[in-house]
Amino acid sequence: MLRLIGIGLNPKKHMTLEALEKINDSDEIYLELYTSRIVDMTLDELENLINRKITLLDRKTIESEFLVERSRKMKVSLLVPGDPIIATTHIGLVISSIQNNVEYEIINGISVQCVVPSILGLQNYKFGRSVSIPFPEYDYYPESVYNFVLENRKLGLHTLVFLDLRESLEMSALMGIDILLKMESMYRKDAIDKNTIIAVISKAGSEKQRAIADKIERIKERDLGPTPHIMVIIGSLHYMELEALKKLASFPENENINLL
Repeated sequence: MLRLIGIGLNPKKHMTLEALEKINDSDEIYLELYTSRIVDMTLDELENLINRKITLLDRKTIESEFLVERSRKMKVSLLVPGDPIIATTHIGLVISSIQNNVEYEIINGISVQCVVPSILGLQNYKFGRSVSIPFPEYDYYPESVYNFVLENRKLGLHTLVFLDLRESLEMSALMGIDILLKMESMYRKDAIDKNTIIAVISKAGSEKQRAIADKIERIKERDLGPTPHIMVIIGSLHYMELEALKKLASFPENENINLL
């Protein structure tokens, strides 16, 4: 039996009773931290919380047949920050389990997709396709990311932006914004400009989470808080969304923008 268990953004507060029940019923417990981070908690603290030993796995091992093979004769659980399937590559483990006649379970968790709209007061149905901004390599800036942002903006939709993680490195919102501006200078299709509104959430789900929204030309001067960061490129706003950004994310009260 292979179990993919979502532990939320902050396991101390987000882990469900079902997740704890399945963890306690496991023979081996593994954790991945390459798709997301857990906030306000170390690996040792997580082990103390569930009173079990946890083995941290890297991406290469998880994307191999290791977990499926271990699950043939044991109850194996993979703990995943947030939800185990949304915005991750772990559906491959489900497909591999089915192909190898290995039983599996998915235990859903609180994900950033539901937390972010709640923190900012944005309407969930007004989000378009999410994008991920990778660390630039060899001066490569993927045009596909830029085009998805452009299409969302044309439709007036918000864009949830995931920022790259590399072992101990966490891309900051400021670096993500600089990469978006670099893409704009390269592709020149007017996806963003200095008046585009960006919302940044620091340490989403933690007791110290912070949300800031402002135009690009000003947001670099704001205190955005420590990483991990998650960003939203704001589309067309309903008047209630604008009021929410002012009250929940310190968007300037006297700012005049076009509303729906």
